Amino acid sequence: KPLVKQTLDLSNKLRNPQSLAVMAHAVAKIFSQARNSIIDFEKLWEVLEGSIVEVAKTETFDSRHCANILWALAKINRESDQLFGLMENQVLFRIDDFNSQDMANTVWAYARVGHL
Repeated sequence: KPLVKQTLDLSNKLRNPQSLAVMAHAVAKIFSQARNSIIDFEKLWEVLEGSIVEVAKTETFDSRHCANILWALAKINRESDQLFGLMENQVLFRIDDFNSQDMANTVWAYARVGHL
């Protein structure tokens, strides 16, 4: 499982909103297309979520980052109350910066996992 180890190591180095949003989006796309994969997605998401939670405590995510992270979580049906709660604060802080695509992705994500 060298890919998982490398990805986990990389996620610890790229601890900023943009990198985490891109990584979440990519992992969700891969997961949705390779459900029978040998990749340990559970461990990957645990580390990724932990990184997002830590960064969200000290940094502000822009609208695109929020939308991409929430979309990724919903895409794989991951219901993380902690992360959805933290991202809700980020969304409300940046709500005036959301374009129609960011808003649509965000609303869809909350509806998909039942966080309304």
